[in-house]
Amino acid sequence: MAVGDTALIDADATSRRAPAAVPPEAIPARPRSPRLAVALMTPWDQQCGNAEYAKRLAVGLERFSDVLPFDMQNFIDGDRRISAGEMNRYFADLIGRVNRSRADLVHIQHEFCFFARRIGPSNERFADVCRRLDKPLVVSLHTWLKSMTRNQRNRPTSQFVEGIFHRLRNRHISDALHRADAIVLHSKDTHKYFVETFPKLKKRVTVIPIPIERVASAHVTPAFVKHPRETWVMMPGFVSRYKGHGHLLNAFKHLPESFKLVVAGGIHPKDKTGNDYWMDLIQQADVWGLQSRIIFTGFLGDPAEQGAVLSQADVFVLPYDEVGQSGSAVLADALSYDKPVITSRARSMFVYRMEKQTAFSSIAIDVGDAEAFAKTIKECVRAEEKFHPDAQSHRDAARASYSLDMTQAAYERVYHSVLTGAARAA
Repeated sequence: MAVGDTALIDADATSRRAPAAVPPEAIPARPRSPRLAVALMTPWDQQCGNAEYAKRLAVGLERFSDVLPFDMQNFIDGDRRISAGEMNRYFADLIGRVNRSRADLVHIQHEFCFFARRIGPSNERFADVCRRLDKPLVVSLHTWLKSMTRNQRNRPTSQFVEGIFHRLRNRHISDALHRADAIVLHSKDTHKYFVETFPKLKKRVTVIPIPIERVASAHVTPAFVKHPRETWVMMPGFVSRYKGHGHLLNAFKHLPESFKLVVAGGIHPKDKTGNDYWMDLIQQADVWGLQSRIIFTGFLGDPAEQGAVLSQADVFVLPYDEVGQSGSAVLADALSYDKPVITSRARSMFVYRMEKQTAFSSIAIDVGDAEAFAKTIKECVRAEEKFHPDAQSHRDAARASYSLDMTQAAYERVYHSVLTGAARAA
């Protein structure tokens, strides 16, 4: 997320400000009002991509509802293992507070690590949480695991056996999703897999991509300023292994000295392998003599400061590995600045390219070919129209099609269908 893994919104725009993290149980109960109240179960007060995304989403939701954030823990990132008793008490407290709140419905931002360290226990706990919540429920799935997709077999006997194993593997998450009144996915690609896996839930699913919303930063002096003769190749987001920084370092061996790599982010504070990965990158830069051509900004916590740095990019690059993401908030960030965007061919990089008017809003290439990668970067900076003469109009269409306004309207429709019972009836 740009320097987290999502685009953030102008902190000074009072009409669009994310709600403060007020403990929902501290809000006194009051009679229902025409304004909807939404219990948002998600990481919140954390340096976390999902937390940043949730706050950005809340900016849109606050236009028609009161958002009550309930902070969720990432169990994989914990410094110590939590006993079964501690976890039971944690979830009992969380569910109790949500059920006692004045929320009209609950919206869970789902990642497996929010419910347990391992997939099996996570799915079981997720199902238990969904059963115990006593309000209408919306679930957003941010990641689709390969193990959730049923393997296709040719022989009928193999199909039968695979079907049994598939149902056993996914029985708990299936139970949880059947409890949900509505399910939100971030890409058509994930939707295809979901419907193949859970065909009976097809009519409860809505695809709402992560919104493209630029950070207002004109009033901010950036902490890092580009020299007039420099070309900035910008890679935003937390510095994590799956981001593919090594591919970009390799490409930089084939770029002119005036090209600078700006790594606009820092190590995720809870990433236990982050320091090792950082060390690997630094060592590789040393070996290839790239020290003077790389700018590490570190984590930029202020949205406006972040926007001021990102707005200086000449080209954005996202050479991600395939990790099962339903969508990429960093990609949404990059597209908001109307600069060329080069990505890997990871499926999450195609979310905004599934309509004819947005098909060439970014460019996907084989990032493992260093020379070709470098050539693409140079040509995007100097002659982007070579790839597609309408790239500018496609980016414009993407920003219009996937704006925060469109996202807000989509969620308003989903919530209305849940509260009227239309979603479950379908």
